[in-house]
Amino acid sequence: MLKKIVFTLSLICLIYSSSQAQWQKFTFETQRMGSPFRITISCQDSTGIAKAVKRAFRLAADLESQLSDYQSNSELSQVNLRAGTGEYYPIHEPLRAILRAALDAQEKSGGALNIFVGKAVGMWRQARKLHQLPDVFRLHQIATKIQVPCLEFSKDSSAIRLLDSDCQMDLGSLGKGFVAQRVLEDLRSKAWSYILVDAGGKLSMTSQNSSGLPWQVALEVPVSKQLMSDVLSLNHVSVATSGKTYQSVEIDGTSYSHVIDPRTGMALQHARSATAISADGTLSDWLATAATVMNMQEIEKLLVKLPNVRLLVFENQAGEPKILFNYHFYQP
Repeated sequence: MLKKIVFTLSLICLIYSSSQAQWQKFTFETQRMGSPFRITISCQDSTGIAKAVKRAFRLAADLESQLSDYQSNSELSQVNLRAGTGEYYPIHEPLRAILRAALDAQEKSGGALNIFVGKAVGMWRQARKLHQLPDVFRLHQIATKIQVPCLEFSKDSSAIRLLDSDCQMDLGSLGKGFVAQRVLEDLRSKAWSYILVDAGGKLSMTSQNSSGLPWQVALEVPVSKQLMSDVLSLNHVSVATSGKTYQSVEIDGTSYSHVIDPRTGMALQHARSATAISADGTLSDWLATAATVMNMQEIEKLLVKLPNVRLLVFENQAGEPKILFNYHFYQP
């Protein structure tokens, strides 16, 4: 997915002082899910911080090994491999949880968010490599197939199967947000209370310190690497942006995004981006993706079903951001 939200904080700096000790923040980085994966912890006493971050990185790696469609031995890949055969494959709690969230997102979005679009995603990945348009008729076939239920759980929900070979899962529309949220919750459970997790631009955060000092987050202008002038002050939320700044391809004079409309199988051609803010990383991630696929009327209907979210849909117009839809995001 896209790294569209820019992490604007320095690696180590003093951000708050009290009469007893100063708050410092420490940022650690690795690679996960094809993108930089960063954890920033704000604290007064850093004893044990390296051990905590190492454990958190290990958790992120474990989650990726279950949810990735790039790793051939992942649980998701093994389920995809058996699609249409009738065979169930056992899965663990994380994959079960994200599938429940994905099915809920599919229902709420009217199919604009559909994780079973994996086969079409694979065709568009090949298209980006070859700079050739995929078979449009085949894409339409896949889009039609995945409009009906694709997934079946075993009676005890310990295993799943895909009902058609054209039903292939791809969790790119919500996976990074899910992992960021899980890592944040794990660190908090180990008494690290002031955290920001950046999973390739999908952010989950608490506050910077016990006084509730917010994190500062800047958005990029779509199809650009310039920052928007307004900086968001945020805490205890998750943020995700979807668009085509970093993953797009031009074929026969037309630019195509990596984001696919599951209802047609076609990659998006517009230059819109969407940023979503909510209390949950998975929700923010899929909402941002769905909002780039849906039209404005569809988005309005979706938001009725999603209390306590914020959404901004915007595009690049002559190098400047033009806001198309502002839902509790910027105050007029």
